[in-house]
Amino acid sequence: MTAEAAGSGPVIVCPSNPHFLEFQGRPIVLIASDHHYGAVIDADFDYGRYLEYMGRSGMNITRIYPGAMFEPPDKYVTGNPLGPLPGRQILPWARTDKAGANGALAEAGKPSLKFDLDMWNAEYFARLRDFADRAGRAGVIVEVAFFNGMYADCWPLMPMYHGNNIQGVGNYEAAECGLFTTADSRNREVMKYQAAYVAKIAAELNGFDNLIYDVCDEPGLAGKPDGSIDFLPEEKTRPWLEAMKDAFLQAERGLPKRHILGQTVQNLSPDMSGEAWCEWLLAEYVKPAGKALEANYAAEKPIVDVESDYYGHGLVKPYTREDVRLEGWWFMLGGGAGFINLNGEFHRGNETGGEDSRTVIVPQKKALRDFMESLDFARMRRYTGLGGLAEGATASVIAEEGRQYAVYLFHAAGDGQWGAHFVAVPGRYEREKVVLRAVSTGMYDVEWVNPATGDIVRQERIEHNGGALSLPVPPYQLDIALRMCRAVR
Repeated sequence: MTAEAAGSGPVIVCPSNPHFLEFQGRPIVLIASDHHYGAVIDADFDYGRYLEYMGRSGMNITRIYPGAMFEPPDKYVTGNPLGPLPGRQILPWARTDKAGANGALAEAGKPSLKFDLDMWNAEYFARLRDFADRAGRAGVIVEVAFFNGMYADCWPLMPMYHGNNIQGVGNYEAAECGLFTTADSRNREVMKYQAAYVAKIAAELNGFDNLIYDVCDEPGLAGKPDGSIDFLPEEKTRPWLEAMKDAFLQAERGLPKRHILGQTVQNLSPDMSGEAWCEWLLAEYVKPAGKALEANYAAEKPIVDVESDYYGHGLVKPYTREDVRLEGWWFMLGGGAGFINLNGEFHRGNETGGEDSRTVIVPQKKALRDFMESLDFARMRRYTGLGGLAEGATASVIAEEGRQYAVYLFHAAGDGQWGAHFVAVPGRYEREKVVLRAVSTGMYDVEWVNPATGDIVRQERIEHNGGALSLPVPPYQLDIALRMCRAVR
C-alpha cells in the first residue's frame, strides 16, 4: 500500500500501548498462517494468488526473505518457495555473461552465469514492489527479514559466495558459512555488499506503508556440512548486526518515509531489546517465545512470534493442527503483538494451502484474530494474577484490570527436545476453575469461547462484590478461552 493510498503513514508502535502495533490510525494484531518466505525470489510461486487468498481469509501478515539467503531446491518440503528450482531464483543482483556459477543457479541445459554485485536486477525490484503493492491491497503487512544465519548447503548457492560473483568476494567455504553474519575480516568485503543490499531494498520500498523490517533471523546460527549447528557467540554477531542496522537507518534518513526495524530476542541472537533503534522484537518457537514474553516484556515493545515450528515438516514430530492452534492462542493471550504459523502447505503450485490449512489452520487463525479484535486490546497487558488452575492445565492472560480480561486455558506437554511446539493433550476436562485476583466490584459479562471455532460455549452476566473472582470452567476437551468485560448498563 503506497503512502498516498494509506493516508496515514507506515506501521508504527502503538502510542497508547507499546506492546502493540498501529496502522492507519488504529491498533492492530498481526496473525497469519504463512508460506516459507520465498514468494518474491521464487519465479514459480504465484504470489498474487497467495496474497489474494491471505486477504480473503483474514490473514494480515506475511514474511519474506528478499534474496540474501535462500535454500537448495525443495529443501524441507517439495515446492518450498525459499528453495526455488534450479535457475528459477529471481535475486536482487544482475547476472553477467560469465559462466561458472553453481549449477543449481541455472535451468537444465543452460550455463550458470555469475552475478555482478555492483549491478541490480531490475526484474527483481519490479517484482518486489509489485508484491508489496498487492499485499497492501489485500490488507497484508509485509515483514522484510533481510538476512538469516547461514547453512553450509546454502552458502555455495549465494550470490555473495566467491564462486558465484565476478567480484570474487565471499572467499570462504561451506564449513565456515557462519562468517556470513559476522564482521570477521574474512567477511569484510561481503559486508560492503550486504549493506548496499539493505539500503537498496529500503529505498525501493520506501513508498509503501504496509512494511515492517528486521535485520536478521538467527544470526548466531551456522549450519555445518554434517547437518549439525554451530552457535556463534554474541561478540561475533553483534558488530555485524550493528553495521546492518546502520545501513538501514542511514538509507531511510534521506527518504520520505520511516519504517520500524527490529531484531530477534532469546533465539540465537544478541538481545538488543534495550536499544532505541530496535522498535519491535521477534520471537520464534514455543520455548524461546516464552522466554521473550518473560524476559523482554519489560522493554515495553511489541513482541511478535514470527516463526512457529514448520507445519508439514516439523523439527519434532508429530506436529498436529491442534499443536498449531495452541501456540497462537497461548502467545497472543500471553501479551504478544502477533503470531505467524510457518506452514509448508503453502508452496509452489499450492499457493492457497492444503486441506489442513484451508479447513482448519487458517480458519482457526481467523478465529484468534476475531477474538483479539473483539477486545479493546490496546488497553490490555500481561496479567499474572490468575490462580486456581487444575493440575496439568496451562493458562495465559491479558487484562485491563477492572474492565476486561481474556484467558486462554489448555492442556499440553512440551515436545521433549527443541521446545519448538506444544504437544496437545486432549481429554475430558471438567470441574475446573480459574481465579482472577483483585477484580473490581461491578457487573461483568462472561463468555467462554471454543478456540477451534470462535463459537461461544457459555455466557452469563455476573455481579461481583470485589476481590478474588472464582469462575467455574465449562467442560472442554483440549482448550477454552474466556472473555470477561465490565457490563454496559
